[in-house]
This record gives sequence, structure tokens and C-alpha cells, in this order.
Amino acid sequence: MNRNLQAKKSRAGFLFCIPFLIGIFLFFLKPALTSIIYAFSVLTFTPEGLETTFVGFRNFRQALFVDPTYVRTIVESVRDMVLRVPVLLMLSLFVAVILNQKFKGRLFFRAVFFLPVIVVNGIIMEILQSDFLSSRIMAGDAGSSLFATVDSSEMLLSIGFSPDLIEVLIPFAHSIFNLAWSSGVPILMFLAALQTVPEALYEVARIEGATGWEQFWKITFPSISPMILMNTIYILADYFTTSTNPVIKLINQQTGNMRFEYAAGLSWMYFIVVGAIVALVLIFIDKHVVYTVE
Repeated sequence: MNRNLQAKKSRAGFLFCIPFLIGIFLFFLKPALTSIIYAFSVLTFTPEGLETTFVGFRNFRQALFVDPTYVRTIVESVRDMVLRVPVLLMLSLFVAVILNQKFKGRLFFRAVFFLPVIVVNGIIMEILQSDFLSSRIMAGDAGSSLFATVDSSEMLLSIGFSPDLIEVLIPFAHSIFNLAWSSGVPILMFLAALQTVPEALYEVARIEGATGWEQFWKITFPSISPMILMNTIYILADYFTTSTNPVIKLINQQTGNMRFEYAAGLSWMYFIVVGAIVALVLIFIDKHVVYTVE
């Protein structure tokens, strides 16, 4: 019976993946193969269309050893990722724990935090990006802060924060809009995971005298650890592919300059780097994930 139940779950999971697989084969596979051909070629514009001339690894060598910006941009992107992912994970989990509590208006606040996911690709997003003040805030421009008259660094120094810690915190304070905007999906997934934790475990823990802090680290955190892994992969993929990522900006710039073959070479090298990072993170976190057997 257990084997049949697992088979049913596997079939259901595969059915949910079918739309994605159809999209891959219909809309993604051919452009991906064309991009690989472009990466190893030089394109020539002719009256009949684009002509490709095979040049081997020339585009890749140019990006790695001639272009002074590509490697530096990737290093900058990875450095920002190392700082951004833990902050976004902690923020999303913190908000999800609060929204999972019983209080008046929680449905409204859940909708507020998920609202960016709904409007991110709509007309509202276009309006925000076209507005001067909104675009500067979304870009993390320190000068666009509504509290520009307050010197945040001096204030934190007076409290007792070290200069090194302030140097790390200030960029996140300036980009708080983007952090909140990117946390919608992780919050939703954490909220779903929190609601699957059996209430009986908390009741037993309270009877045994466990505090709320102990309940979180002994029950909540291990129970939602699979979702922590999923959210980490999601945040990585979202950050590495967002239009504000410096590498994506560089690739789009080369595409705008009609250097399609060079942009393709940059893209595939970036894809390999991102794939390696995601694989390493997956292997590392998966060792610490607690999988419960139903």
C-alpha cells in the first residue's frame, strides 16, 4: 500500500511538471541550441539573413582574457550573492513566522507581501521603473532615500557598531525595497511549510516546558529545512537571472550592440558558473536537511 501511495505521488508530481516540460521543448530548446551555435561562431549580416562562421572558442577567450569587465563582473555578482541570499532567507523566514501567527488582518498582510509577485511583470512594474524616484529606490541609490538627511553610518557608529559591520549593512539598507520586493515567493513557500508542521509537536513541547525559542530550533526549523533548501535555490536562480544583475546587464548590452555571438558566449559561460554554484549549494545544504517520512 505504501508503495502504491508513493507511486501515486510520483505520478502527480510528474503531471505537475508536464506544462513546464512542454514549454521547454516548444519554446526554449530551439533558441538554446541556436545560442550554442552562435557562441562558437562569428555572425555576418547579409541580405539573406545571418551567416555563421565557425571560430571555435574565440568568443570565450575574448571574454576571459581580453575583455577587462566580464570576469570582474562575475566576481562582483557572486560576491553580492553571498551577502544577499542569507539576508533574503532570514527576512523571508522572519516574515513568514510572523504571518503564520493568529492575529487580526493577517490575510491582508499576507496579500501585501505577495503583491509584488503579482505585479512584477505588469503595467504597475512599468510605471515604477519609469518613475524617476521609484527607479532610483529600486536601484538601491543611497541618494534616493527619504531619510537622506540622516547619516546612517554616523548613527550606527554612535550606537556601537563596528565600521566593518556598517560597511556590510548600509548597502542592504539602501536596497531594502528590492529585498522586500524579492521576498514574496520565499515568504509564501515558508508559510506553506510552516502550516504543515503538526500542531501536536508544539503541544508536547509546551507540556514539557519548552520555550518558544526552543520550539523554533528543535521543531520548526528542522521541519521546514527542505523548504529552506528550495528557497535557497529559488533565490539563487532569481538573483542570477534578474535584469538588475550586473552580468545580465553586460549580456543585454552586448545584445543591444548587435554582438549576438559574443553575448551568447558570455551567457553560456555564465550559465556554467551559475550551475556550478547551485550544485555546490545543493550538495552542502542537502546534507543538513531533515526529511520526515509520512
